Amino acid sequence: MERDSHSASVSWCPLRSHEAPACNGHCKKAAANGAISPKSVPAPSNMVSAVSSMLLSLGEDPFRKELVGTPQRYVQWLMKFRACNLDVKLNGFTLNNLSVYESPAGDAADHRTIHSVLHLPFCAQCEHHLLPFYGVVHIGYFDNGDGEVIDRSHFQALVHFYGCKLQVQERMTRQIAEAVYSVSHCGAIVVVEANHICMISRGIEKIRSSTATIAVLGQFLTDPSAKACFLQNVLDTTGLAV
Repeated sequence: MERDSHSASVSWCPLRSHEAPACNGHCKKAAANGAISPKSVPAPSNMVSAVSSMLLSLGEDPFRKELVGTPQRYVQWLMKFRACNLDVKLNGFTLNNLSVYESPAGDAADHRTIHSVLHLPFCAQCEHHLLPFYGVVHIGYFDNGDGEVIDRSHFQALVHFYGCKLQVQERMTRQIAEAVYSVSHCGAIVVVEANHICMISRGIEKIRSSTATIAVLGQFLTDPSAKACFLQNVLDTTGLAV
């Protein structure tokens, strides 16, 4: 099994920028590390006024020194997750035009070769509570027999495309798997491990809780040993049992 993984020793924070393709069809400019600068996202005045009203309803003074600018900053952050009507187009290339590179000499080049791309970070917005959920995505796929491997950066762009919007974890997992399967045509498996702020700050208040979801298509669905092989790889690398 081919493995492409990055260290996940540091918990990724949804309020910090990270190295991921930034533009989800909403912006023209991004920071050097690929993260969207909050200042590049306009803050509609009606939304800013609404947040100010929310602060007033909480008994706060939106003109208090510490809160001046808070409504605008919150709206700028929230606008990063607004709906996009674009087709699945990832920073200028479509899924059908993903660039590939030749696998190293000696690698198996038949349809039974499983490739793993692990620890792809994301931050999405829970559409039920308008609170972030964040974590990592692990992707496995069969190559199509030509020995070519999809570059990791394209998978990160794919994860960002489906993650940077109002979402639910189950749907995002399925959407990523379907997109990968449309490229590999053989088999795709996706595991998403996420921390939900709504589970931490409201309701059951489960601190340090995480949720894992899985989507399986193609040969991973019909071949239990292939599915088990990938899940064992995830377990060995992350300690996550699915």
